[in-house]
Amino acid sequence: MVLYAEDIMRKDCQIVEGNMNTLEGSKIMAEKQQGFLIIGTGKVPEGIVTEWDFINKIVSKNKNPAKVQLSEIMTAPLTSVPSDTPMEKIANLMAKNGIRRLLVIDDGEISGIITSRDILKFFSDYVSDMVEIASKFGIR
Repeated sequence: MVLYAEDIMRKDCQIVEGNMNTLEGSKIMAEKQQGFLIIGTGKVPEGIVTEWDFINKIVSKNKNPAKVQLSEIMTAPLTSVPSDTPMEKIANLMAKNGIRRLLVIDDGEISGIITSRDILKFFSDYVSDMVEIASKFGIR
């Protein structure tokens, strides 16, 4: 059985506008308990801001987050995949490029996001299922 991006992606993706200041952006991240914000307009993503961007581009440079816009620190262009991309390709792309969050984009609009945590959870569940099946046959 082949799994695709659409089988594992989170679909509840909020896009915020790049002219929002990073202080407000950090409050949204804290409220949602997530380490990223997708920047764009409507359903069209333009960039992504991660907790690393806050550390590297604001905190370490002693900047005032109320005076820095999200668009100033976002990573763009985005690396993305369509929803029919096989999981093997997704895992390889993320590992090869050191990507912890990968947007799923179809027809220029966001469909979802896959995080390294999502992939780890999937594979952990898969291994647990295999162990359970093997134990039924007396295999260690």
